[in-house]
Amino acid sequence: CESLAERYGLTARETEIMGLIAQRKSRAEIEQQLFLSENTVKTHVRHLYAKLGAHSKADVIALFEE
Repeated sequence: CESLAERYGLTARETEIMGLIAQRKSRAEIEQQLFLSENTVKTHVRHLYAKLGAHSKADVIALFEE
């Protein structure tokens, strides 16, 4: 997770969310676990996907399987 974060220039929160996505957590589960609003999580996920060049959770998960 940390090596991907460094490679793609992710923030600490984006890295945390990426790890939860890799664990196949839903957006609602991420919101509850991190005590964040729906819009905040959506924003972090949008930025995360843009930096990774991902279009879906499956794309993010695939990065961990490489």
